[in-house]
Amino acid sequence: MSETMTETVQEPVPDPVSEPIPEHRPVSPRARSLFDSALTTGSLATITTCGALIGLGRRDDDMSRVFRLAGRGLLERVGIASSSVPLTAVGVGYLHHLLVASLWGFGLSLLVLPRRGVTRIVTAVTVAALYAWLSADFVPAALRIGYSVTSNVHGAVSIGISLAVALLGGIWLSTADREG
Repeated sequence: MSETMTETVQEPVPDPVSEPIPEHRPVSPRARSLFDSALTTGSLATITTCGALIGLGRRDDDMSRVFRLAGRGLLERVGIASSSVPLTAVGVGYLHHLLVASLWGFGLSLLVLPRRGVTRIVTAVTVAALYAWLSADFVPAALRIGYSVTSNVHGAVSIGISLAVALLGGIWLSTADREG
């Protein structure tokens, strides 16, 4: 009875408790403050542009018109007949506005908020004017605040002014946050 003994060599399993945890660099207070201010400004952009869009609809005696048209356009892109779900179209339009306006406000505020002094104000107004000009001609409807309603000069200007107010409000809030 000869038995052949084979030894199996096992590699040592690392002990998760004794392994050092990699150090994570903490986020600087300045970066955290910029991020928080940009989120606040994105929210302001959503609120102010929503007011402008409601005003555009009120002019036509239908305050939810802009949101319904945006929802219809988005629903029809995915193959849903918007006439069968009119309230859903309004809800989808509101959600679209919430997402798109917040992202534009956040992104544009990252261009404005790092500036100092009068340069900040000039940058805010310039960025808002550039958005209004470019959105009417170059930004695809699905990425535009106000969807297709702002593809003309009147709609783009009202959104541009609202965006400028939001960016200026974000500057004021971020300055008050640092001082207070």
